Amino acid sequence: MTARAAGVLLLATLALTSGRARADDAAPARAEYWVDFEAGKVELDPELKLLALSEHVTIRVDRYRLTSERLTLRRTARGVELDGTGRVAFCRCPNAPVSFGFSRAIVAPPTDLFVEDATLRIDDVPVFWSPILWLRSPDRVGLLAPRVAWRGADGLLVGSGVHLPLGGRRGATLSALDVFGAGYLAGGVDLETRLTTPATTTKVRWDHLQHSLLSVDAHGSVAGRTGAVGAFRVDAIRGARGLEATRELEPATRRFDHARAAVGTSGGGFVGSFGAIGIGRRGDAIDAPAALGPLAGLGFGTALGAGASLDGFVHGGTLAERGEASISLVSEHTTLRADTGLGPLSLAVVFDQDASFWGREAASAGAVFAGARAALGLPLVRVFGDGPDPVVHRVEPLADLGVRVLERRGQTSAPAATFDELNASRVGLASLGVRSALGRRGAREAIELDARAGSVGELGADAPRPAAAALLAADGEWMGASTETAAGHDVEQELHSSARLRVGRVDGLHLSSYVAGSLANEPVSARALVTDHFGAPLTSYLDRPGWSAGTRLGVPWTRVLSTELGADADVTRARVLAWRAAIGYRHPCGCFSVLGQTGQRLGREGVDAEVTLDLMP
Repeated sequence: MTARAAGVLLLATLALTSGRARADDAAPARAEYWVDFEAGKVELDPELKLLALSEHVTIRVDRYRLTSERLTLRRTARGVELDGTGRVAFCRCPNAPVSFGFSRAIVAPPTDLFVEDATLRIDDVPVFWSPILWLRSPDRVGLLAPRVAWRGADGLLVGSGVHLPLGGRRGATLSALDVFGAGYLAGGVDLETRLTTPATTTKVRWDHLQHSLLSVDAHGSVAGRTGAVGAFRVDAIRGARGLEATRELEPATRRFDHARAAVGTSGGGFVGSFGAIGIGRRGDAIDAPAALGPLAGLGFGTALGAGASLDGFVHGGTLAERGEASISLVSEHTTLRADTGLGPLSLAVVFDQDASFWGREAASAGAVFAGARAALGLPLVRVFGDGPDPVVHRVEPLADLGVRVLERRGQTSAPAATFDELNASRVGLASLGVRSALGRRGAREAIELDARAGSVGELGADAPRPAAAALLAADGEWMGASTETAAGHDVEQELHSSARLRVGRVDGLHLSSYVAGSLANEPVSARALVTDHFGAPLTSYLDRPGWSAGTRLGVPWTRVLSTELGADADVTRARVLAWRAAIGYRHPCGCFSVLGQTGQRLGREGVDAEVTLDLMP
């Protein structure tokens, strides 16, 4: 049969059998899949189960596109064999920039492709040859793309990996284990495993070059059929090479490793959990001791009529480090909240109580906080526009009064760092302020402001201690911002501020930046003006006085090409903490993508650079 044709062929028709099948023969299940083809000449031989295509042949199988001047297709037990020279691309576009030449190929359902004499070509230029290439779908075992990187002073790193599917469907439901192995040209190895399931992600990396690094980043949760839920979180970097070989700035600056796992269940307004916790110093030796122990918790919450609620929790645990005496800790918190209206006014009353107890051998200590707070406001609301989702502006001037008492026992320092005025046995709070919100009820775009000014300090002191604080949040398609600022009575010494700003769409041209820091003293007490609670200790945000800032610029130059630049700096000491740059290209047809990254951070010698090629993005 000859014809100039363009059509669709069901490859199951190539599985024609000779002879007559008996009625009692079991018919094996066969996965049928469609192949689009175009050819100037088609010859079909049913007896030999053979199909010959010639003259500008184009075959499309799943995401692959094969082209040739002459191909012979034969159905076998392994799939459909294609004899003849040609090219295969990873997308259906007619001019794919990356392709493989072949002399013979086998299409195996659903998407596996075996290629003999594979020649990688960039446009028409051959750059790599392999006697055989096996392309596999994500739900099949296969090799991962090669990894080539320059790791600062450590030098060149080259390797590859293996993809091991563990079950589930394709996409987000596929569970898989990826194992990467790479070697340093200077001598050394970098091994990494990534286990992903629909509910968990676990990444383990071991890097050895004279010294070792072991890092674990794992998190996830699993729900049982009985209603019980298990969750875990591990964030640890260990080894003499741990901090030095960590390329990212933020993980390298954390002081402690944390690991926690718990199982919990709920019912009747209560939530109970039991698990274990581990804490260690980041960068310690891999076999260095860490504080480990069990923990348990019980939480509750209930509504007490209209506008009132009661909730709280109690946690307890024991930590023991090898060679050291164990320490036991118990913490408890309860909040009673009530909201009501007094004519045009609103009244919110909160009772807070917080207690912490800890002990080691014969020594013990504890602290109990209790506070009451009342805010009286005048909510004013105006609606702009008609329709189902108008713009609503809410303004609420308010007055706020609070008092807190503190009782301590023992000489052990409190676990929460607080300032002297909050450590006093009786602390008072008084402020005037305004809360405002502007936005649409049905949209995520809104602007919110909470600003207060007043006094927080020890009751009975000779003079009140002025304080002010403000919160601002804005979320929109073209802009996002958040800031918190607090100032104490000595503005030249007591000022804290943290702010984030984004200008532009997240998926378009955008600039994002942040700044955070404080003067000589962080005004922790002033932050109590804009917190919901007053009967619990407030902790410092910062490790030390000073200011840091960072920025990131993302530029999508075209639909397929984008770049990103970023940097972090210690403003106080006038030094760059880290910088990074990236450029990404994704072919319009999606047949491949390239990502190039480079950067440097303080505490790590040299510049890091890496290029990643993905032939199946």
